[in-house]
Amino acid sequence: MFFGKPGHAAALKDIGVNVFQDAEHDGSPISTITSTGMLVMAGQEWTRAEVGNDPNVVGWTTYDECDMGLGCGGANTEENLARMQALVDRIRSYNDGRFTFANYSKGILGTWWASGTMDDFLAVVDAASVDNYAYTSPPVGDAIRQSPHWPAGANPMTAAAYGWQIDRARSYQATPGVHPNWIFVESARPYLSESNARTITPEQMEGAMWSGIIHEARGISIFQHNNDPQFGNYSLVDIPADRKASIKAALAKIQSLAPVLNTQSYGWNAGATGTDTMLKAKDGSAYLFAGIGLNGNTGSKTFTLPAGITGTQVEVVGENRTIPIQNGKFTDSFANEYTHHIYKVTI
Repeated sequence: MFFGKPGHAAALKDIGVNVFQDAEHDGSPISTITSTGMLVMAGQEWTRAEVGNDPNVVGWTTYDECDMGLGCGGANTEENLARMQALVDRIRSYNDGRFTFANYSKGILGTWWASGTMDDFLAVVDAASVDNYAYTSPPVGDAIRQSPHWPAGANPMTAAAYGWQIDRARSYQATPGVHPNWIFVESARPYLSESNARTITPEQMEGAMWSGIIHEARGISIFQHNNDPQFGNYSLVDIPADRKASIKAALAKIQSLAPVLNTQSYGWNAGATGTDTMLKAKDGSAYLFAGIGLNGNTGSKTFTLPAGITGTQVEVVGENRTIPIQNGKFTDSFANEYTHHIYKVTI
């Protein structure tokens, strides 16, 4: 989770957050967070003395959106990159074993931000996240449409747009994923001033997170600051119980599947038109993760399993139902653009 009061640590842990990214510096000691068992990537507001040797402070964050010149404040992309490199060099000189992390934004679009330097921005840190709030900000959607890599006619206001951002980040890496990529997902209306700004629904938020994961995101950053007046500023804390319960359930499902998600993916085309899929295997079972892709349609989808599968039915994880396998295939329905399913079958 990006930004948040240390005093909210217990409430955030209860909803399913396990890492503070750039914890707000409000005068509370960092142990206010780490004493709950949560991990911290400390921002530049925190001094080395304040962080000390706390083992739950696992990383240092750097500039935010330096690929766009924000945070680092250079005169051009080369100067922005130089400032990022200098900050990373300083952090690494601490020799404290903590990794370096940056958040980037529109540089991944391949338009005019970070032209010629996005590969270097991603390489300079040990891990990075990407934030483009496609669901809630129409101007962000317009910027995404201008990317030469965006599929013609695709709607940015979909869960699939978040997985696409991970693809774009990986495209700048000589070995995709050599440095882990995280995806930002908003949890309400992320400080947007435009009159047509939207608030993400819990269902859209869950779909966006799973789209990122299916496209090999290694972490989810949640932007919880909010200016929708029906919720508080901290939209993982100051929200109605039903909305909180939905988000909590979504995060719990992701965490419950961590042993599977942390295994190597297999290259496999499941053959279901208009879907994005990811195949993994763990403890004698194959797991096929599926969601609607860009320009994909809702409705019935037929998936082909790899040869050698011995199971005769798939379990739809978390949905209390099974689907029969016939001739190595099974069919399921996707009701909405953010619908996603996880299928488990005996190998």
